[in-house]
Amino acid sequence: MSGLSLLDLPDELLYEIFSYLTIVDLGRISQVCWLLRQLSGHDAVWRRISKRLINIHDEPRARVTLGSREWYFGVPLKERCRVSLNWVHGQCQDVNLKTFSTHLLPWLQLDDTNLYISQGEMIKRYQILSTNGDLAKRSKVNLFGHQDDVCRFVIHGDQVVAGGRDCSVLVWNKDTGQLLQNLQGCTDEAICVDMTRDVVIAGARNGFINMWNKTSGQCKVSLPVGDRVWSLQVSPWQSCFASGSSSCYDLQPLKLWDIQSGELTETLGRNYRKGAGILDIQWETPYTLLACGYDAYIRLWDTRASVHAPVMKLEEPDDYTMYCMQTDKKHLIASGSSLWGVVRLWDKRMTHTMQSFFVGHNCNSPIYSLQFNSTHLYAALCNSLRVLNFKAGNAVSSAF
Repeated sequence: MSGLSLLDLPDELLYEIFSYLTIVDLGRISQVCWLLRQLSGHDAVWRRISKRLINIHDEPRARVTLGSREWYFGVPLKERCRVSLNWVHGQCQDVNLKTFSTHLLPWLQLDDTNLYISQGEMIKRYQILSTNGDLAKRSKVNLFGHQDDVCRFVIHGDQVVAGGRDCSVLVWNKDTGQLLQNLQGCTDEAICVDMTRDVVIAGARNGFINMWNKTSGQCKVSLPVGDRVWSLQVSPWQSCFASGSSSCYDLQPLKLWDIQSGELTETLGRNYRKGAGILDIQWETPYTLLACGYDAYIRLWDTRASVHAPVMKLEEPDDYTMYCMQTDKKHLIASGSSLWGVVRLWDKRMTHTMQSFFVGHNCNSPIYSLQFNSTHLYAALCNSLRVLNFKAGNAVSSAF
């Protein structure tokens, strides 16, 4: 018995022991020998640590059959934890991807390995080429049809729906670029859009929300809101949608609507300040949603708890308008503000900003739109498209 060592224990037991160690301790163990380095880097060891970190998601593993054995390949959980800590510590590379010849108000949507960006009257689809987040020089698909600037667009399944300043709402096939529908009925700029399997929804500058039957293309209902409609998004259950308006005349700008009947079901919040409009909405679950806008707050609402007060409020530290945001639907929120080139990262378990970045350094543009995945954050300014590459960070290299 005296000749036994730690390495004589079964691997499963070592994984369990190592999972209670800190990142620094795991880094020290990995330097002892090759075998301990392999054991301490196993996914089972890092799973407990990963649950406390941000922006870590389960990734599918590719299956390869070699002879009689099957091998699974994917990004190790240890590497995903390293990248997550770069987000926490703000370690990244800021790279310029595209420069626009004219000043625009671009909108972004990330779809797997493709990035869609509105540029004037069209939407362009670029392929993400490498793990560094670079884009192909030329767009793979161009979506045409609008006669004026695209305001916002949404990807749903294999289709893209967009609203424009020309009062039109268009639907394309995202892979071929074929224009499928030109929906008529808006009498003013279609500022925001979304869709379900059966319905297309658009909010207009004149204070109306129009809903179309997706099959027939007929406008089924026009809902009066009373204020300019800045944002809307369908819930994950696709039974209702939330809309955000300008709060100039109606001081209750955040509303929930039933998709089937078109009836107003709830008004979230009371006594907003005049002009405290809602510019972006993000559903996290069928019961919870985030909203941000002119009053420099991100609010988390839970309809099961209360429709009168949010369950969480995050205040923009410099009191600037929040134009856009995205959530990983767990702990991380990224927001873009009217303060020139500033992107902020928030951890919902904290009451203050986790990190702030001046994207593009001395730029003179707000962040009009942003999208992120587990390794990169894309930010659209009026004159450029930039990426923050967190995979290239070096915050905790000594522990890995």
